[in-house]
Amino acid sequence: MAKDKNPRRVLFVDDEEGIRLTLPPILTDRGFSVTAVGSVSDALAQVNRKKYDVLVSDMNIEKPRDGFLVIAAMHLLQPECVNVVLTAYPAFETAVEGIRHEIADYFVKPVQIEDLVKTINSKLRIRSSNRSSKRKH
Repeated sequence: MAKDKNPRRVLFVDDEEGIRLTLPPILTDRGFSVTAVGSVSDALAQVNRKKYDVLVSDMNIEKPRDGFLVIAAMHLLQPECVNVVLTAYPAFETAVEGIRHEIADYFVKPVQIEDLVKTINSKLRIRSSNRSSKRKH
């Protein structure tokens, strides 16, 4: 696949080393520029340091639900970023909490890569068209 001249920037947050070593190269092959980190503090540093188009965050990074801390920070500092939860422990309560945090989607590990990529691209297109229509008004 041809590389995009301006690849979409993804911040991937997961404390599981195995997924940090496998998912980012797959997303890179799909045309994304991926920064992978394994802790909340590293994720918050990245949110403050660099602009991202997409955040894909584990829900339980170091403690249960601390992925929502990263999502809240991203939402506050980079409100146009598309936020996606990736979890091995799905639950109704966390899905509802995700809605409250205005996440774009909620995926269960092991994630189907094509579904994740399709969702990210779809949400980025919607964000882009919303931005375009706001400029016209």
